[in-house]
Amino acid sequence: MFHSTLCFLVATILTLSGVWIQWRAHEYVMDAEEAMKNRKLTGEQVVRRLALIRRCGRILIFAGIGMLLVTLMLLERR
Repeated sequence: MFHSTLCFLVATILTLSGVWIQWRAHEYVMDAEEAMKNRKLTGEQVVRRLALIRRCGRILIFAGIGMLLVTLMLLERR
């Protein structure tokens, strides 16, 4: 019982973290553009940073949903 509750909690945190990153993506874009204007980052660095942020958000969402599904399937077996 404790194991499934812990898995459910971790899966929820992963999913919500990914959603939060995706939700704030526009702020990351604005910050990166501002850093590029101030010559702190090059255009290539901005593109890489934004791609990483988008990828991480999606990975967290899919990992969280996958973990939720596995946890629910394991609960069904009991």
